[in-house]
Amino acid sequence: MRYKQSMQIITFIAIISLVGILGWLTMTNEDPCANPQADITGSVLADEEGDQDALINRAIILKGNCKEP
Repeated sequence: MRYKQSMQIITFIAIISLVGILGWLTMTNEDPCANPQADITGSVLADEEGDQDALINRAIILKGNCKEP
């Protein structure tokens, strides 16, 4: 009985830790204006035509929002 209860606690802690680690890894404070050419290049290299058009439009809009130095 104690073994089952301790395994449940360990499993709970492991899941909470995993969620916390994944949340920390996916947080980004990256500046979208740091490398606008990368967004355009990535969108041009997209596999599907519908996705490619949408990504190119998004990259152009993001680049337009960035202030030129």
